[in-house]
Amino acid sequence: MKKILTYIMLFALALWSTGCSLESAPTSSIPTDKAFDSPQDVLNGMHGAYNSVGGYKFWGRNVVAIGDMSTDISLASASSGHFVAINGWSINEDNSELTDAWTIGYQVIDRCTRAINGAKELIAHPEENRLSDSDIMNLHNYCAQLYSLRSLSHFTLVNIFSLPYRAGTENSQLGIVLVDEKPIEAFEQVSRATVKQTYDQILKDIASAKEHFGLLSSANKLSISQYYMNEAALYALEARVKLYMQNYVGAAAAAEQAIALRASADISNEDYVAMWSSVAINDEDIFTIAKSSADNLSANSLNTLYNSYGGSITQFVKEKFGANDARLGLISVNHPEKFDGIPSAQAVSNIPVFRKSEMYLIAAESYANLSEIDNARAALLYTAKRDSDINSINDLPNTKEALLSFIEDERIREFFQEGHRMYDLRRTGKAANIGGNSQFIFANFVYPIPVSEINAGFGVVQNPNWHANLP
Repeated sequence: MKKILTYIMLFALALWSTGCSLESAPTSSIPTDKAFDSPQDVLNGMHGAYNSVGGYKFWGRNVVAIGDMSTDISLASASSGHFVAINGWSINEDNSELTDAWTIGYQVIDRCTRAINGAKELIAHPEENRLSDSDIMNLHNYCAQLYSLRSLSHFTLVNIFSLPYRAGTENSQLGIVLVDEKPIEAFEQVSRATVKQTYDQILKDIASAKEHFGLLSSANKLSISQYYMNEAALYALEARVKLYMQNYVGAAAAAEQAIALRASADISNEDYVAMWSSVAINDEDIFTIAKSSADNLSANSLNTLYNSYGGSITQFVKEKFGANDARLGLISVNHPEKFDGIPSAQAVSNIPVFRKSEMYLIAAESYANLSEIDNARAALLYTAKRDSDINSINDLPNTKEALLSFIEDERIREFFQEGHRMYDLRRTGKAANIGGNSQFIFANFVYPIPVSEINAGFGVVQNPNWHANLP
């Protein structure tokens, strides 16, 4: 796998303090055969993984931008050239945004796997490695986060480069290349797993993360802030995964647990609008990618994409809002303002990966699909009341079909500019007006594997006839 192997052959662990932004660049490196001689080395490896997750080539921009720019809710500006190919559906097998997402996704997976193995080796020989009880506790902490990040990365890649999971089928469609106990080494032949096997791996890593979280003290768990994959974030990931699998019982339970573990106050409509112009942790955050002016984001930020590069939202989005919806305060004409930066830096905004609002909407959708109407309406009210014309569950639909339709629109109202739309269309199989096709079904389409990966000749095969299902 050329893109994966290129990274492996240049593998280095980033060294920086825990207070730095995820976008920070490595300042030095350790040879891989000497990489994990101490808990500090594992911590460095974990921060290397976070650095890759938060970089603009992965969750720091591309994953989010692809999720909206490919759909009916966002428009790219032809004058800037940024994400125009994704937005205009002039897709080819060497698209740079897709190639970067593939490459960095596997960089995250590789870094996590090596750090996990290093931590396990240290834990297996506590006396030889002179580990204190605190050291062992910290290593379990790191493993919990590393398994969570690896699961998130596998999940992200399979939802870009594979056809969707389809409940009730064998899910034998091509998934991605999986990494479990051993990293992929240079020149190793590999093959793509099925989508079922990929989701099995995702759930396996979630279970492993839970095991390590279970070994931590309450104080140790609470020390993991919303800038990292804390325990609530792990359950938030599980909720999203199980929603995509149409495991509604599991999705609702995980979402409720994520909300309970976050244990934050509800946020007012005024504070909701204001939170987007701050990089401070707020009561909505479960896991957010931290940014700062020191990150030197410039052209590579979501902020720039939707500002000087001319990205905008469509009339389709604006028509979803009632006149008294507080979220209209984040839209100026066709300009979405979630990533307009902070007063001192226009290119700086945190990027939420999991928010409490998503958990309530996952619970609402899951309960609606289970025909638990009262539970669905109770969960839905959390975001729906951002429209001041909605004050109680009596103002919400009271049938399964009407609730699901409302929730679909509510996810557009709540998550515009945050990259959910493509993934929602994939998992639901709904038709949308995309690329000039008013009945385009995203669930039938899959992006191509980068051509450089295919041509490398290490066993990765292309998605067959992917171009046949373009809009």
